[in-house]
Amino acid sequence: MYEDVLIATDGSDIATDAAAVGISIAQALDATVHVLSVADKARDNDTKHEKAADAVVADAVEAGCVADSVVRTGRPATEILAYADEAAVDAIVVGTHGRTGLRQALLGSVALEVIRDARRPVLTVGRETIDSSDVRIDDVCLATDGSAGSTAATAHALSLAEACDATLHALYAVDVRADADEIRQNFLEHGETTTAAIETRASDRGLETRRTVTEGEAHDAILDYVDAESVDVLVMGTESKSNLERLVLGSVSQRVVPAASVPVMTVRTAEE
Repeated sequence: MYEDVLIATDGSDIATDAAAVGISIAQALDATVHVLSVADKARDNDTKHEKAADAVVADAVEAGCVADSVVRTGRPATEILAYADEAAVDAIVVGTHGRTGLRQALLGSVALEVIRDARRPVLTVGRETIDSSDVRIDDVCLATDGSAGSTAATAHALSLAEACDATLHALYAVDVRADADEIRQNFLEHGETTTAAIETRASDRGLETRRTVTEGEAHDAILDYVDAESVDVLVMGTESKSNLERLVLGSVSQRVVPAASVPVMTVRTAEE
């Protein structure tokens, strides 16, 4: 599923951590690593970004990956998305600065902008979410609601868990705000059916699976589970390109990504 992985870097500590996760996944999947650093013409010089990109390439090669690098000038998110399309990569890896307020949500960080507009999976790695000296992917959590929008996320979570020989956690959150007991019960039953189907697919691949149906607002339930179970990567679906209303209110993924204590892979199923 992954033959080419794009790692975006600016040489920062966060980008270095993101690169470590991206290289680990590329190594497990025998994927080629593309390293991109984007310079701001008004503030940066290419030499700084060349050094940052070359350092990631060196780490990737040391890990046994085929790797190359490129430096571009422009808006980071725009250039990341453009390169991803041109090189037809299978996934994008980018660092994110973590918890955001309303102003950040309105303006959008580079990572969130990439997530909203990317046509392929995006792995975001936040501050202090990993030990870059010892990246291990032993537990992969798939957060699902059983909808069509979760289809691609399920496939990617299964492939990632299989490549890393990891335990797959299938998580379904039932919103406790459901007014009627009958509606709530229907959601609980749907959660059991959905996670059982994922467990069957995982078992067919020889994967160990844990499935959980829990209650609470989706983003809170996902974040709590990830912390409690010490998973290494969270995989979840994300909506099509957001409009202004969704950008202000925040989709589940836009709430989870900045606050997650682990790297998050967001996957879009349908194009607009």
